[in-house]
Amino acid sequence: MDTQLIERIIDEPAPVARANFAARHDGSFYEFAGGFTHDNFDDLLKWAGERKASDITFQTNEPVKSEIGAQIVPITRRALSKNEMEDLARHVYAAHGPGMVLAGYDLDPSHEVRIGGQLFRYRVNVTGIRVPQSTGIQITVRTLPQRPIPLAHLNVEEGILANKRPNQGLFLVTGPTGSGKSTLMSSILGDIVSTPNANEKVLEYASPIEYVYDGIVDPSCSVAQTEVPKHLRPHDGGGADSQESLWGYAIRNALRRKPTIISIGEARDKATIAGCVEAALTGHLVYSTTHVIGVAETLRRLIQPFGGDEKRAMGYDIMQSMRVIVTQLLFPRVGGGKVACREFAIFDAATRNQFLTKNPDDWPAFARKLMVSGRIMSRTMSESAYQAYRAGALSREDWMRIVSAEREST
Repeated sequence: MDTQLIERIIDEPAPVARANFAARHDGSFYEFAGGFTHDNFDDLLKWAGERKASDITFQTNEPVKSEIGAQIVPITRRALSKNEMEDLARHVYAAHGPGMVLAGYDLDPSHEVRIGGQLFRYRVNVTGIRVPQSTGIQITVRTLPQRPIPLAHLNVEEGILANKRPNQGLFLVTGPTGSGKSTLMSSILGDIVSTPNANEKVLEYASPIEYVYDGIVDPSCSVAQTEVPKHLRPHDGGGADSQESLWGYAIRNALRRKPTIISIGEARDKATIAGCVEAALTGHLVYSTTHVIGVAETLRRLIQPFGGDEKRAMGYDIMQSMRVIVTQLLFPRVGGGKVACREFAIFDAATRNQFLTKNPDDWPAFARKLMVSGRIMSRTMSESAYQAYRAGALSREDWMRIVSAEREST
């Protein structure tokens, strides 16, 4: 670990470790008699949610398995048959669901279950898989809390909290699949719209909608959530679908509705990145996610789709709109569960001006240099991991592994 890095963090107080994710599984099974039915499926989802399962996997010829406390464990005593899996595919999608899977399509429905007067929500993927001498089905289900986790429960760094609601611009939450990007972003938005007299009009576009804000929105605010493409899809003016980017079209839709905040599920392609930047430069605050790890790599990912003269022009717009980049990763917590570590950088006017003197291709290396030297408000993943280690939440081995990975990437 660099001496300069140690000097930056050694005198900082250790944060309070919080168990925001599941502890180890208690070893219990979901018990059922006879065939595995629709009712069993819905009841098992509730059962797994009570144990803070991050996802549940139903698979042909396998027992149901779930990730609880960073461990994948079986939660039924017997495997599910091919007929039972096809029946579940019909339940979560439609009667023709198994046929679509056999034809090579994957399905991404959302699923809601009302049990005892309470609504439970889930994100679902249905995909065909190989089984001996046939084709089977895997259904992956992610449990979703009914409302965002209170921001105060996530042990978010003060630098992020102080800049969670810029006046305008682009706020990106990045990380790999399953790193809690949507959880963090929804908690930030939930905190904003639950603040008295915030006077926010939030338009969220997601695929599918994960967190909902029912019951926490202050009367001065409104939140409208649109599931893409279920509620909104690009068209050619004559009623037929067009090939325009779904997310780029969502941003165009948002700009016609006078929001104060726009939330876009993922800035995943050239049209969406350009749309997010356009919205940010026209006075809106835009939150979005990107599947990439690290502040430096996020900058690289944003400019990558653009080439030639367009790269410099678009790079200028990207940096003018940039306000915050946060990368979140989840690691095994000492004693069970997971702990979140975050790398972040705050792009105030002075910081943006420093980047604008550089070629966009040089931004990733420049960002790392500024962060490690402490010349901008930021924290590296190594620093965040060190804080988790000092708090007793992260093992020394995992901390040193993170430090080594960071060194190799620079």
